Amino acid sequence: MPQLFNFLSLLSVNNNREWFNCHKEEFNYLRNLWLADLKLLIGRMAEYDNSLRGVDVKDCVYRIYRDIRFSPNKLPYKTYLGAVIARGGRKTPKSCYYIHFEPGHCGLFGGIWCPEQSILNALRHEIDNNIEEFLDIIDEPSFKSRYTLSGDSLKTMPKGFPKDLPHAKYIKMKEYIFSMPVADDYFLRNDWIERAASDFKPSKPLHDFLNYVFD
Repeated sequence: MPQLFNFLSLLSVNNNREWFNCHKEEFNYLRNLWLADLKLLIGRMAEYDNSLRGVDVKDCVYRIYRDIRFSPNKLPYKTYLGAVIARGGRKTPKSCYYIHFEPGHCGLFGGIWCPEQSILNALRHEIDNNIEEFLDIIDEPSFKSRYTLSGDSLKTMPKGFPKDLPHAKYIKMKEYIFSMPVADDYFLRNDWIERAASDFKPSKPLHDFLNYVFD
Protein backbone atom coordinates (compact mmCIF):
# COMPACT_ATOMS: atom_id res chain seq x y z
CA MET A 1 0.00 0.00 0.00
CA PRO A 2 2.79 2.57 0.68
CA GLN A 3 4.15 1.87 -2.80
CA LEU A 4 0.69 2.26 -4.32
CA PHE A 5 0.09 5.59 -2.61
CA ASN A 6 3.53 6.78 -3.68
CA PHE A 7 2.78 5.82 -7.29
CA LEU A 8 -0.55 7.65 -7.29
CA SER A 9 1.08 10.74 -5.75
CA LEU A 10 3.72 10.74 -8.48
CA LEU A 11 1.07 10.21 -11.13
CA SER A 12 -0.83 13.28 -9.91
CA VAL A 13 2.16 15.50 -10.81
CA ASN A 14 3.17 13.50 -13.91
CA ASN A 15 -0.20 12.92 -15.50
CA ASN A 16 0.96 12.34 -19.03
CA ARG A 17 1.34 9.34 -21.32
CA GLU A 18 5.12 9.55 -21.57
CA TRP A 19 5.62 9.24 -17.80
CA PHE A 20 2.95 6.58 -17.39
CA ASN A 21 4.31 4.43 -20.21
CA CYS A 22 7.73 4.53 -18.57
CA HIS A 23 6.18 3.32 -15.30
CA LYS A 24 3.48 1.02 -16.67
CA GLU A 25 5.24 -2.16 -15.54
CA GLU A 26 5.37 -0.80 -11.99
CA PHE A 27 1.69 0.16 -12.13
CA ASN A 28 0.66 -3.29 -13.35
CA TYR A 29 2.66 -4.92 -10.56
CA LEU A 30 1.08 -2.70 -7.88
CA ARG A 31 -2.39 -3.08 -9.37
CA ASN A 32 -2.14 -6.86 -9.21
CA LEU A 33 -1.15 -6.67 -5.54
CA TRP A 34 -4.09 -4.34 -4.94
CA LEU A 35 -6.46 -6.74 -6.69
CA ALA A 36 -5.18 -9.55 -4.47
CA ASP A 37 -5.93 -7.45 -1.38
CA LEU A 38 -9.42 -6.61 -2.68
CA LYS A 39 -10.09 -10.29 -3.30
CA LEU A 40 -9.24 -11.00 0.34
CA LEU A 41 -11.49 -8.12 1.43
CA ILE A 42 -14.42 -9.41 -0.63
CA GLY A 43 -13.93 -12.87 0.83
CA ARG A 44 -13.95 -11.45 4.35
CA MET A 45 -17.09 -9.39 3.66
CA ALA A 46 -18.83 -12.41 2.10
CA GLU A 47 -18.82 -13.97 5.57
CA TYR A 48 -21.61 -11.56 6.56
CA ASP A 49 -22.99 -10.66 3.10
CA ASN A 50 -23.88 -13.73 1.05
CA SER A 51 -24.44 -11.64 -2.07
CA LEU A 52 -20.67 -11.16 -2.36
CA ARG A 53 -19.89 -14.85 -2.68
CA GLY A 54 -18.33 -15.57 -6.05
CA VAL A 55 -17.90 -11.89 -6.98
CA ASP A 56 -14.99 -11.47 -9.39
CA VAL A 57 -12.71 -8.68 -8.22
CA LYS A 58 -11.94 -7.70 -11.82
CA ASP A 59 -15.62 -6.80 -12.31
CA CYS A 60 -15.41 -4.40 -9.37
CA VAL A 61 -12.52 -2.15 -10.36
CA TYR A 62 -12.26 0.74 -12.77
CA ARG A 63 -9.61 1.33 -15.41
CA ILE A 64 -6.93 3.91 -14.67
CA TYR A 65 -7.60 5.59 -18.02
CA ARG A 66 -9.94 8.58 -18.05
CA ASP A 67 -12.61 9.07 -20.71
CA ILE A 68 -11.64 12.51 -21.98
CA ARG A 69 -13.82 12.59 -25.09
CA PHE A 70 -16.42 14.97 -23.66
CA SER A 71 -14.47 16.37 -20.72
CA PRO A 72 -12.72 19.76 -20.55
CA ASN A 73 -10.15 18.03 -18.34
CA LYS A 74 -7.81 16.29 -20.79
CA LEU A 75 -5.52 14.64 -18.25
CA PRO A 76 -5.32 11.02 -19.44
CA TYR A 77 -5.20 9.14 -16.13
CA LYS A 78 -7.16 8.93 -12.93
CA THR A 79 -5.11 9.65 -9.83
CA TYR A 80 -7.04 7.19 -7.69
CA LEU A 81 -8.18 3.59 -7.63
CA GLY A 82 -11.73 2.66 -6.76
CA ALA A 83 -13.73 -0.53 -6.46
CA VAL A 84 -17.49 -1.18 -6.38
CA ILE A 85 -17.97 -4.22 -4.18
CA ALA A 86 -21.23 -5.89 -5.16
CA ARG A 87 -22.65 -8.68 -7.28
CA GLY A 88 -22.33 -7.29 -10.77
CA GLY A 89 -19.40 -5.15 -9.71
CA ARG A 90 -19.15 -1.64 -11.07
CA LYS A 91 -22.18 -2.19 -13.35
CA THR A 92 -24.64 -2.93 -10.56
CA PRO A 93 -27.69 -0.64 -10.27
CA LYS A 94 -28.18 -1.74 -6.66
CA SER A 95 -26.94 -0.36 -3.38
CA CYS A 96 -23.29 -1.35 -3.08
CA TYR A 97 -20.08 -0.89 -1.15
CA TYR A 98 -17.39 1.36 -2.61
CA ILE A 99 -13.77 1.76 -1.55
CA HIS A 100 -11.65 4.69 -2.71
CA PHE A 101 -7.85 4.94 -2.70
CA GLU A 102 -6.52 8.41 -3.42
CA PRO A 103 -3.80 10.24 -1.48
CA GLY A 104 -5.59 12.76 0.72
CA HIS A 105 -9.08 11.57 -0.25
CA CYS A 106 -9.50 8.00 0.95
CA GLY A 107 -12.68 6.49 2.26
CA LEU A 108 -15.34 3.82 2.54
CA PHE A 109 -18.62 4.62 0.83
CA GLY A 110 -21.83 2.99 -0.29
CA GLY A 111 -25.46 3.29 -1.24
CA ILE A 112 -27.23 4.07 -4.52
CA TRP A 113 -25.82 6.84 -6.70
CA CYS A 114 -28.00 8.55 -9.35
CA PRO A 115 -30.69 5.84 -9.59
CA GLU A 116 -33.08 5.74 -12.53
CA GLN A 117 -36.30 7.67 -11.89
CA SER A 118 -38.42 4.54 -11.50
CA ILE A 119 -36.01 3.17 -8.88
CA LEU A 120 -35.85 6.53 -7.12
CA ASN A 121 -39.64 6.71 -6.93
CA ALA A 122 -39.75 3.19 -5.49
CA LEU A 123 -37.07 4.07 -2.94
CA ARG A 124 -38.98 7.14 -1.77
CA HIS A 125 -42.16 5.13 -1.28
CA GLU A 126 -40.22 2.35 0.46
CA ILE A 127 -38.75 4.86 2.91
CA ASP A 128 -42.09 6.61 3.45
CA ASN A 129 -43.93 3.35 4.08
CA ASN A 130 -41.23 1.97 6.36
CA ILE A 131 -39.81 5.10 7.93
CA GLU A 132 -39.35 3.61 11.39
CA GLU A 133 -37.27 0.75 10.00
CA PHE A 134 -35.25 3.17 7.88
CA LEU A 135 -34.55 5.49 10.83
CA ASP A 136 -33.61 2.55 13.06
CA ILE A 137 -31.00 1.55 10.50
CA ILE A 138 -29.37 4.94 9.95
CA ASP A 139 -29.54 5.84 13.65
CA GLU A 140 -28.04 2.56 14.79
CA PRO A 141 -24.90 3.56 16.76
CA SER A 142 -22.44 1.36 14.86
CA PHE A 143 -23.62 2.91 11.56
CA LYS A 144 -24.10 6.47 12.75
CA SER A 145 -20.69 6.62 14.42
CA ARG A 146 -19.01 5.76 11.12
CA TYR A 147 -21.11 7.09 8.28
CA THR A 148 -22.79 10.25 7.08
CA LEU A 149 -25.84 9.86 4.85
CA SER A 150 -25.98 12.40 2.05
CA GLY A 151 -26.84 12.95 -1.60
CA ASP A 152 -28.31 15.53 -3.95
CA SER A 153 -31.82 16.62 -2.94
CA LEU A 154 -34.84 18.41 -4.34
CA LYS A 155 -35.74 21.80 -2.90
CA THR A 156 -39.41 20.85 -2.69
CA MET A 157 -41.26 17.61 -2.06
CA PRO A 158 -41.74 15.36 -5.10
CA LYS A 159 -45.26 14.87 -6.40
CA GLY A 160 -47.40 12.42 -4.51
CA PHE A 161 -46.02 13.15 -1.04
CA PRO A 162 -47.44 15.50 1.62
CA LYS A 163 -45.30 18.60 2.16
CA ASP A 164 -45.39 18.34 5.94
CA LEU A 165 -43.88 14.89 6.41
CA PRO A 166 -41.53 14.89 9.42
CA HIS A 167 -39.05 12.84 7.42
CA ALA A 168 -39.31 15.04 4.32
CA LYS A 169 -35.53 15.40 3.90
CA TYR A 170 -35.22 11.71 3.11
CA ILE A 171 -38.04 11.83 0.55
CA LYS A 172 -36.45 14.82 -1.19
CA MET A 173 -33.16 13.00 -1.70
CA LYS A 174 -32.28 12.06 -5.28
CA GLU A 175 -29.71 9.48 -4.22
CA TYR A 176 -28.77 7.72 -0.99
CA ILE A 177 -25.04 7.78 -0.36
CA PHE A 178 -23.18 7.17 2.87
CA SER A 179 -19.55 8.04 3.42
CA MET A 180 -16.75 7.41 5.87
CA PRO A 181 -13.66 9.44 4.92
CA VAL A 182 -10.44 8.05 6.36
CA ALA A 183 -6.84 9.19 6.55
CA ASP A 184 -4.33 7.59 4.19
CA ASP A 185 -2.71 5.69 7.03
CA TYR A 186 -5.95 3.71 7.45
CA PHE A 187 -4.76 1.65 4.47
CA LEU A 188 -1.11 1.60 5.48
CA ARG A 189 -1.62 -0.72 8.43
CA ASN A 190 -1.15 -4.46 7.99
CA ASP A 191 -4.68 -5.11 9.24
CA TRP A 192 -6.47 -2.72 6.88
CA ILE A 193 -8.43 -5.53 5.20
CA GLU A 194 -9.90 -6.67 8.50
CA ARG A 195 -10.59 -3.08 9.53
CA ALA A 196 -12.37 -2.26 6.27
CA ALA A 197 -14.45 -5.44 6.43
CA SER A 198 -15.44 -4.58 10.00
CA ASP A 199 -16.26 -0.96 9.15
CA PHE A 200 -18.36 -1.96 6.14
CA LYS A 201 -20.41 -4.47 8.14
CA PRO A 202 -22.74 -1.94 9.88
CA SER A 203 -23.85 -0.68 6.46
CA LYS A 204 -25.27 -4.02 5.33
CA PRO A 205 -28.77 -3.40 6.83
CA LEU A 206 -29.03 -0.19 4.80
CA HIS A 207 -28.02 -2.01 1.61
CA ASP A 208 -30.66 -4.64 2.33
CA PHE A 209 -33.30 -1.96 2.89
CA LEU A 210 -32.44 0.02 -0.26
CA ASN A 211 -32.35 -3.16 -2.32
CA TYR A 212 -35.88 -4.19 -1.31
CA VAL A 213 -37.10 -2.32 -4.38
CA PHE A 214 -35.23 -4.74 -6.67
CA ASP A 215 -36.91 -7.86 -5.25
